[in-house]
Amino acid sequence: MVRPEFLKSEPRAERPTRGPGSGTSASTDAVGESLKTRMMDEAPVGITIADATQPDMPLIYVNAAFERMTGYSPSYAIGRNCRFLQGEETREKPVRQMRVAIEEGEAVTVELRNYRRSGELFWNEVTIAPLRDDTGDIAYYVGFQQDVTRRKRAEQAAADRAARIEHERTAQSRLLERLDGVVADVTEAVALASSPGELRQEVVRSIADTYTGAWIGTYDPATETVELRVADGKTGSEIEAIPVATGNTGARSTNAVVAAAVDDRHVRLESIGPDEPNEPAEAAAVAGVPLYFGEATYGAIAVYAQTEELRRHERDVLTALGRTVAIGINALESQRTLRGESVVEFQLTLGDHPLGSFAEALSCSLQHISTVGDRGERSLLFELDGAPAVDAERIHAAAEATGVTVHAVLVAETDVPVVEVSVDETPLEELLREYSGELCGWAVEDGTAIATIEVGREALARSLAADAMEQLANVDLRSYRRREQTHETRREFVAEIESRLTERQRAALIRAHTSGYFEWPHETSGDELADSMGVTRSTFHQHLRAAQRKIAAAILDR
Repeated sequence: MVRPEFLKSEPRAERPTRGPGSGTSASTDAVGESLKTRMMDEAPVGITIADATQPDMPLIYVNAAFERMTGYSPSYAIGRNCRFLQGEETREKPVRQMRVAIEEGEAVTVELRNYRRSGELFWNEVTIAPLRDDTGDIAYYVGFQQDVTRRKRAEQAAADRAARIEHERTAQSRLLERLDGVVADVTEAVALASSPGELRQEVVRSIADTYTGAWIGTYDPATETVELRVADGKTGSEIEAIPVATGNTGARSTNAVVAAAVDDRHVRLESIGPDEPNEPAEAAAVAGVPLYFGEATYGAIAVYAQTEELRRHERDVLTALGRTVAIGINALESQRTLRGESVVEFQLTLGDHPLGSFAEALSCSLQHISTVGDRGERSLLFELDGAPAVDAERIHAAAEATGVTVHAVLVAETDVPVVEVSVDETPLEELLREYSGELCGWAVEDGTAIATIEVGREALARSLAADAMEQLANVDLRSYRRREQTHETRREFVAEIESRLTERQRAALIRAHTSGYFEWPHETSGDELADSMGVTRSTFHQHLRAAQRKIAAAILDR
């Protein structure tokens, strides 16, 4: 180990030998110098000594700890300024502090980013202090180095954690400020909206005012798609029906996010690419918010945000908003149902039904005209559309072969015969009773029976359709919609019938009614009524029968 001169032992002048306890001997001084040198060499911290009397203050001593810490041997370090430990990551501020301290002849402690000989960065806590000669001039600078990398990493980790906590706190604060308005607006829209359409409009407006954009769509269980209903003007205008079963839920697109949200009934959050079509250019993330209540799925909301903070903070809030909107839609539709303003109407195709087999045997389609119940059971009136030269005998034969009961064949000689038939009860009727559904129409096309069903409540309608497809063979959902019911007042109904009647038909009807012609026995005769109108008896009866047909049609069409 190379040592500076002031660390080496020097010869001492002989002194008188003193007796025991009389003081320190020359041998004791030598031992002390050796001990100090050994302490420096074996110290657990790096020690360096620089010659302050030479240009650039080269090192003249480094200990073993310095070599272990930096990887530089004494043969490399001695004769060089200690700045060889510095590099690109070394900051100027602590280096300047040391320079100023040296210029002012003072001690200083700084923390530096230094480099080991291997190129590895480490944090070096450096303390330098001047050593003066007998004249008071600075002759040397001693330096103490300590590797504090682990401590600095712990401090940085603590600082990073504190920064993350502060960022989370700030983000949460911004989130609460931002969402306070939209939560209040959506809640108010649910409370005040008079129709599902108005509710959707207000919800989209409220969300779009807070976020980058939004649109809302309804779910069609027949096609298993989400169809756009209301957009904010910036998004969604060109969006087509989104298949829910996309099979591509990992895609970074609104369609995939919305489809996945509706499919698993959870809010989905994804970042989106900058070039996605039909989406705001400034949007960085999209949330798919499902709208469901109980068993009924009403659709979804797409919410666009400028930053991906949406992914970390707002899932629970958006979930609650989605449930609130769905509850509002359900409540509005339930009110309309109770008031008789609307019903859910859907069609089921029944691939294995006696009516389908009956029509197939006759090579025709069946068009439902009406349902009558004067035989103790309901029977159906159908037109045989497209039947080639069908007669009563053939109709009865086809019915017997397919399990259909024919009660009557009407106007058999016309191009479109009418038959009155009935079929045994099927499991479908049991489901209708269970879910309060009404079978209100039939059609048979290409050998497949199509049943039109009405149910008052959305949840019951969806459950009925789902159970029918699950429990009955070869059953599919053909269409599904909420249909508005038109309520006519008595005055409107009368006015509508009168609009169908000619003046002659109305006159014949009024005269017949007021003169007791419909009583039995007649209070007046057809001849008398014809004379009152100035027409023949046959002409009077033609006008009267035409009026009666139109009244019957107006009633039965409803």
